[in-house]
Amino acid sequence: MGAEEEVKKQLSGFSERATISLVTDIGNYLPVIKGFVMYCNEAKINGIFVTCTIPVRVVVDQLGAEDINTENIHFIDTISFMVGSSSEEKAKTIYIESPTMLESIMLKVDMWLKKLKEGKKIVFLDSVSALAMHNDRALLSEFLHYFVNHMRGKNIQTLILSVAEQTPEELETVLRLVCDETLIIKGEDAPPDQ
Repeated sequence: MGAEEEVKKQLSGFSERATISLVTDIGNYLPVIKGFVMYCNEAKINGIFVTCTIPVRVVVDQLGAEDINTENIHFIDTISFMVGSSSEEKAKTIYIESPTMLESIMLKVDMWLKKLKEGKKIVFLDSVSALAMHNDRALLSEFLHYFVNHMRGKNIQTLILSVAEQTPEELETVLRLVCDETLIIKGEDAPPDQ
């Protein structure tokens, strides 16, 4: 079973309020994103996708090239301004100037949640590994703790992506502590878990 199918299958088995730490390797990064979007489409769930790794334009273009519909996905893009690719505005996208603006990420997620009043919702944070490159680890740990508990308080299913071998150990510990479940999607040639 491919990573896309595995993500779809696993997400459908979790509680609607679960907070899930999703750990993947570099080779499965894009298939995991595809699986998340396909899950939202099939389950008719509004997805809020916070991208801190690659610009939303790249995500939408790659998914579109594979005929994967992003109609149910609402984006928060924290990286486009920083890399100079935000000149082309995308529908259903809120831009933040930098992945260092953690409070703004929280505020924009709340903004989408208020706009999407009806139906099920899931928030996907991509990724802790990217945020760790731009933020102080103690500050990021505090943000993750607050973010997870804030979403839990709103009964919103939350998926937090981290890339194996790219996420500082103390942040992995925080995720294990605050998340309800851990989902590991790694390729066959990925190194075994420690």
